Amino acid sequence: MTIRSTPKSAFLLAAAWLVLGAAGCASTPVEDPEQRAADLRIAEAKRNVGVDHLANGRTPMAIRDLQHAHELDPDDSDTVLWLGEAYRRRGLLDKALEYMLLAREMEPSDHDMLLNLTGLYIQLKRFPQAIEVSQVLIDDATFPAPWKAYTNKGWAQMQLGQTIEARVSLEEALAFQPRYWPARLNLGILDAKEGRRLQAIVNFEKVLERNIGRSAEAETNYRLGEAYVSLGRRDKALEYFKVAAEKAPYQRWGQQSQEYLKLLH
Repeated sequence: MTIRSTPKSAFLLAAAWLVLGAAGCASTPVEDPEQRAADLRIAEAKRNVGVDHLANGRTPMAIRDLQHAHELDPDDSDTVLWLGEAYRRRGLLDKALEYMLLAREMEPSDHDMLLNLTGLYIQLKRFPQAIEVSQVLIDDATFPAPWKAYTNKGWAQMQLGQTIEARVSLEEALAFQPRYWPARLNLGILDAKEGRRLQAIVNFEKVLERNIGRSAEAETNYRLGEAYVSLGRRDKALEYFKVAAEKAPYQRWGQQSQEYLKLLH
């Protein structure tokens, strides 16, 4: 998810209830403009600090500051969106969906929100909804990165067994952006599922030409190892499993590679 450098600010004029006189009668709502302006400044600062925490992996601290910002300025859709993303990273997916859907009510056409929502639906295994929202982005001529929506759509279609449709979506993604490695990785996974092992290897090797980070490198090397196992190439499989195990020894792909290494030795 891309962190926006210039978040929007929304202004809500909140009411302050005052009790006046000895009888204790409640007045009509009275607004204190100076206090409200101060609250909005604090909310903006808290939101920005929360986004910084999120960018640096301090998710619990991000949730704390973003919640404070939301309390002070509940109409700021950026804060709501970042809260959804923070809860997603924390693994609280139902809570994340609550805030993502609220963000969608507030800003129905926000590209970042819709793209994040497709990813969240995929995590929740709600693949038809992921396809539907991806299509909204694909149909939006102002969306600047349609290859990302096509990639999410293709992955969701693959999970539903719609392999022909998935291939079309992933190839569309690469037609827009040939260097977009998530689409290439997913296409390689689809090739492997369909028994196109040599084509899968080609796609996985192209993924490794990009700067993709250690976790993705571990997965790609693991999948290359599997492809070579299926081809009976034990030597090549060992080579890739070793790299995957070194890249992410305590994560899923590294640990699965270690299991393969035990079996193959």
